[in-house]
Amino acid sequence: METDLDHQSVATRTSRWVWIWVPLALFLTGVGWALTSPVGSSPDDDYHLSSIWCSGGDSTSNCLLPGDDSVDAVEGIARVPANVLQASDCFKYDGSVNAECTLDVAKDVSLVATSHLNQVENFYPAGYYGVMSLLVSEDVERSVLAMRLLNVAIASLLLALLLRIVPRGIAFATSAALVVSFMPMGLFLLPSTNPSGWVSSGILLFWGFALALLHQRSWRSPRTWLMAGGAAAAVAMAVSARVDAAAYVVVTCVVVLLLAGWTKVRANIGSSVFVGVLGIVGAYSYLSFPTPGGGEEGLMGTADRGLGLLLTNFAYLPATLRGIVGDGALGWNDTQLVPLVPMVGVLVLGAIAWAGLSTMWTRKAWAASFALVSLYAIPLWFLQKEGLGAGEVVQPRYLLPLLSLLVASLLLGRSVHEPIGLPRLPLIWVTGGLSVAGILAFWSNAHRYAAGTNVGIFDPGMVPAWTNSAGVPLWAATAIAVVGTCVLMWGALITMSGSERSRDISA
Repeated sequence: METDLDHQSVATRTSRWVWIWVPLALFLTGVGWALTSPVGSSPDDDYHLSSIWCSGGDSTSNCLLPGDDSVDAVEGIARVPANVLQASDCFKYDGSVNAECTLDVAKDVSLVATSHLNQVENFYPAGYYGVMSLLVSEDVERSVLAMRLLNVAIASLLLALLLRIVPRGIAFATSAALVVSFMPMGLFLLPSTNPSGWVSSGILLFWGFALALLHQRSWRSPRTWLMAGGAAAAVAMAVSARVDAAAYVVVTCVVVLLLAGWTKVRANIGSSVFVGVLGIVGAYSYLSFPTPGGGEEGLMGTADRGLGLLLTNFAYLPATLRGIVGDGALGWNDTQLVPLVPMVGVLVLGAIAWAGLSTMWTRKAWAASFALVSLYAIPLWFLQKEGLGAGEVVQPRYLLPLLSLLVASLLLGRSVHEPIGLPRLPLIWVTGGLSVAGILAFWSNAHRYAAGTNVGIFDPGMVPAWTNSAGVPLWAATAIAVVGTCVLMWGALITMSGSERSRDISA
């Protein structure tokens, strides 16, 4: 039996192929970022890459684990390829040093000792590392590039599925939240080897699939099963990557249940139970994982955990949140972006907030309020518990999934079948601004590794000191990223909104 959503998907209400070319644009954008970042360029890559190389369990020529005859009899010491552990040592924390310095370590085929990996410290779930380990080979650079492309491909394929099967209003809210909240931090993380990329995409996609599922009347429709599968896949990505993502799954469940309302929850009990089970999975994953300092508070910081710390963190936390939209640094906090990038990001977020508040309704108000409180309260609780100040430990990328939840909820229209009505001219300005900011963010990152910040960012005579091992010239990678970014922004905002039919929100 068909449902009311079977004839309301974005594929039938907007451009016939938008569900293909918007995810394709996301993939191309990711390709550009992946090709212009050296091995070790994402935060804590020495830890994550070592964990990937050793996640197979049994020792191989790519990793020697404690207990092997060829490993020193020192507890907790493993051996990984030098380029896995030391690739970033020569350039991290110093933007003036380009990636040319990595060429020597890339030639080093020896194994070096480390205890800084997940198999020893158990800071992260093992799932993400296990999947990435399938692409490990003797060639570290090509393996890392393959992992990056796989990560952005997974996100793009799930996005394509979502855009193909969910109602138009949810499709627009999801795609718009992606380009608004992911620029630039998310665009950097998706094609990287940092597990935060899986968390960011997984939580947002779970929001879209779960909300659509709660509006399905029957499980007899194949569309319902696809939504359920997409939601489960998104949750699996998130909880297998980071511990905090499991808590975010619970937050997402509450948000979508508030948006759907009691009437939909009661009428579609099967879907509601399924979403609830995914929330329970998230809660169980979070509570059962032995997080660092799990049984004792304040192990990470030394600040007095009193009212003064709480008020200080409350006042300074927005600085961390601004880092999501570029008011900070990428990589190892060493890649500063062109100032126009965060300015556009903040202005766009303000415009989105205004548009969302201008089209407010009761359930949306409750859901957006809960998402906003979670965005602020969760990091505040952690900082207070651990005796830390804002800017310590809690990085902008950790909060990106919660920001995307808030943006997506604000951009949901009064009906899941129709996007929020946005005036066409402001929408075009937003799209153009995000396109320019996305390109500038990409170039800031590419230039930092190709030449270093000592060379003018727009120097026409710049000769790249480093290029990717795949042999793709910098100009070609840049062209791919520019085209992908522009198509992504235009498709996700203008085409997905159906702006040619958009009404004035003041009407």
